[in-house]
Amino acid sequence: MVSVVNLFVVRLADREPDEEHNYGHAKVEGLGAMFEGGFIFAAGGFIIYEAVHKAMIGEVSHDSVLGIVVMLPLLALTIGTVVYLRRVARATGSLVIKADALHYTTDVYVNVGVLVALSLVWLTHQPIIDTVISVGIALYMVVSSIHIVREGFGVVMDRSLDKAVVEQVSALLTGCTSIASFHDFKTRAGKIPHVDFHVVVRPEMTAVELHDLFLTLRAQIRAIVGGGTKVLMHADPMGHPEGGAVEG
Repeated sequence: MVSVVNLFVVRLADREPDEEHNYGHAKVEGLGAMFEGGFIFAAGGFIIYEAVHKAMIGEVSHDSVLGIVVMLPLLALTIGTVVYLRRVARATGSLVIKADALHYTTDVYVNVGVLVALSLVWLTHQPIIDTVISVGIALYMVVSSIHIVREGFGVVMDRSLDKAVVEQVSALLTGCTSIASFHDFKTRAGKIPHVDFHVVVRPEMTAVELHDLFLTLRAQIRAIVGGGTKVLMHADPMGHPEGGAVEG
């Protein structure tokens, strides 16, 4: 069900900008990630409840061998899904696919936990092992879900790029000999990262020189942040409060 929702989220996020959404639709992935994180959190809470409830009423699992046989092919399919989703997430930068990969990663741990629990219960005849492993897996799911929700919230709230990346871009601008200084430096993370800054340049710099400077800085910034990064540079002539802007 969550993956079907993610399918619509990915399709919507990939739409081109339109008259009502001039900056595109990529932010919807943040909402999708928050939804999936909430789902995983709820699933983890439900597993904890079921495990504790089962231990309190003394319910005992049956036919562990059949459970092991059923879980083995499911585990193989889930691992294959995780590997593929991670590859797609790296290639596209999609937060919701990254969240889906983590979702299925928790399924891998659940399946492994089930196999271990069924095997140990079958060998030791101690059903409490099932409860302990189930609670441990559920706690992992809860912690992972909080991380996913925070990432999604960061996209919706225009969280800046990672500190290390910001420092690299700042060092690049500081070392650029074609500009006297820069200010109003801002960044935004997400599927389409943004880097926005003002530069102070020589008053006699021509439009062609300014444009070439922008193309050079954009290429260098994209090499640091990513190929799809949106770069906005505003030029201020030295000694004057205002200048022009170029974007790409």
